[in-house]
Amino acid sequence: MVKIGFVGAGRIGQTLTYSTLLSGISEEATIFDIVPNLPQRFKDELLHALAASHINIKLSATNSLDEVKDNDIIVISAGKPRQPNQDRTAVFSDNAKIMIEFAKVLPKNNPNALFLVVTNPVDQMASVFMKYSNKFTISSGAQVENMRLRSFIADRLGVPVDRINGFVGGEHGERLSVFWDTVTVNGAPFDRAASGKLTREEVTLYVKGVAAQVIATLGGTSWGPATSIRDIIVAFATNENRVMSIAAPLKYKDEVIHMSRPTVVGNVIGPTLEASLSLDDQKLLNSAADNMYNEYKDLLKKLV
Repeated sequence: MVKIGFVGAGRIGQTLTYSTLLSGISEEATIFDIVPNLPQRFKDELLHALAASHINIKLSATNSLDEVKDNDIIVISAGKPRQPNQDRTAVFSDNAKIMIEFAKVLPKNNPNALFLVVTNPVDQMASVFMKYSNKFTISSGAQVENMRLRSFIADRLGVPVDRINGFVGGEHGERLSVFWDTVTVNGAPFDRAASGKLTREEVTLYVKGVAAQVIATLGGTSWGPATSIRDIIVAFATNENRVMSIAAPLKYKDEVIHMSRPTVVGNVIGPTLEASLSLDDQKLLNSAADNMYNEYKDLLKKLV
């Protein structure tokens, strides 16, 4: 079992903490948030829920970042949330400053932890945290889009979701790429299985646009991203060696960027399966890397 530090107890932070602890993989966890009394009262709620599920855990709550220590994994969700009709990069400057402050404190108290960044814009925030902490960092990347892709195809074709496979990658969000050569339905290529019923364009529009629709109606996404993040944590904690669309560090020109690629997640992160993708899909990744690098460099200028 692993010890987990949850940094942030907002909408996503609460949902992913609940989902993760309900899985039973952790015997000890700490919840941090800057808002007075928030982590303490959330702890109370969690203990009530976990008691109902017969899960025993040592749970701490704090407003002091220094008390988040000796964890095996740190999950960072704290930050300014994306608002309706707002691009993820609009919150870059505010959240990057938060990441830089976290980078000063968390690594020294958690020297052996895996750092998993969830805060938006998630890929760039992972890069900022790693840049200022010099600690191996991953982001949740496009794993939630994998689930959006698979669930939409399953729903539209009337096929059990566990019979759908396929990966997305590149940048998390509206600029993601679907790796169509990996998408199958009952083992058959998507185009053959979905012919006359569902098009690539319909799937792509849904996967890229559904988050904005949820945010506009519900005020934010929570259950989909949180459960996908839980899966990343579980895969790491149990050495599941599951292929997931996370964003692991990629040295690109003079920066380390985070770009989602199908990646093996276990006690060790990697390797990526980029080389096994079709040439067309590899070209999509190469284009995404260049675009993400250029955008990241422009965004970094705002921190000066």
